[in-house]
Amino acid sequence: MKKVLIFILIIQACFALAQQDSLNRELVKNNRYFSFIYDNDFFSATDRYYTQGVIVELVMPFIKKSPFSKTLIGLNKKAQNYYGLRFEQDCFTPISIRIDTLNRLERPYTGTFVMRHFLTSIDPLIKTRLATQLDIGIIGPCAKCEEEQKGIHKGLDNIAPLGWENQLSQDVVLNYNVSFEKGISSHKYLELIAFADARAGTLYDDAGGGLHLRFGKMNSYFKHLGVIKNAQENKLQLYFTVKAKGKAVGYNATLQGGPFSNSIHTIAADKVTRGVFSSYFSVVLNYKRLSIEYARTYLTKEFETGVDHGWGRCNITVCF
Repeated sequence: MKKVLIFILIIQACFALAQQDSLNRELVKNNRYFSFIYDNDFFSATDRYYTQGVIVELVMPFIKKSPFSKTLIGLNKKAQNYYGLRFEQDCFTPISIRIDTLNRLERPYTGTFVMRHFLTSIDPLIKTRLATQLDIGIIGPCAKCEEEQKGIHKGLDNIAPLGWENQLSQDVVLNYNVSFEKGISSHKYLELIAFADARAGTLYDDAGGGLHLRFGKMNSYFKHLGVIKNAQENKLQLYFTVKAKGKAVGYNATLQGGPFSNSIHTIAADKVTRGVFSSYFSVVLNYKRLSIEYARTYLTKEFETGVDHGWGRCNITVCF
C-alpha cells in the first residue's frame, strides 16, 4: 500500500510539472512585445556625454530560430524564455557642443549602433531572471549620430553642434552581456531584488551589481515581462522602481576608442574612472496590453576630468 501511495504521489508531481511547463510554453507563445525607448539628457536640462539613445525592441518566438540565439543561455527547462531583437543607437558628446577645437581633457564625440540578440529567462518558482545578450554593430561615423544630432538641432532652430569632425574612428562592436537577478523579498505591494551583471567584448568590459526596489500596485517581477495578452492579467498597474548599482570598469570604447581604431582623440586608460556608481528611478503605468514608463538615471563621472551626468527615458511597450 505504501509503495502504491508513493507511486501516485510521483505521478501527481510529474503531472503538475508537465502542466506548469505547458503553461509556461503557452505564456511565452501567446505574448509578443514591441518596445520603443528614447533616452535624452534634455530631460536633465543638459546636452552632453550620453546625450541621446534610440532603441527599438521586439520579442517574438520565431527569433529563437536565429543562429545567433544558440549563443544565449536560459535558466532551466521550466523557465519562461523570451527571445528578442534590439536595435540601439547611442550618441555621446563632450561637455559642450559649442566648441569646434579639440579638447583632449573632454569626452570624445562618438556614436554606436548595435543589433542585440537577447534571451530573458524567468523562473517564477524560485524568483530568478537570467538575461544573456549578444551585441553586433559598429562604433564611429557609420552610427550616424553626427547627422542625427545636427538634423534635430536644425529642426528645432537650435545652435549647430560643433566638433563632430573629431569623433572616434570606425570600429567593430562585438559584445556578450550577462545579467542575473534574484528576488530577496516579495510582498503584494513591495519587492526587493538583488542583481549582478557583466559585459565583455570590444565595446564594454565591466562588471557590477546592486539592488532593485519595486513598490506600488503591480504584478510580480518574476511572473512575465510586465504586460500580458491574457485578459485576466489586464488590470491597471501603477508602481515605482528604484535601482542602485556599483560597477567596476575595465574598458569603455566610447571613451578609449575601439581596439582596432586609430582615433585622433581618446581618453587615456589611466584617466578612466574604474569605479562608477549609478541610480535609476522610474514610474510605470500598465493597463491591459500597454506599458508606459518614465525614468531618470544618474551616473557618476566616467573619467577623471569629467563630471557627473544624468538623463531621462521614455519607454512604451505593447504586448500583442
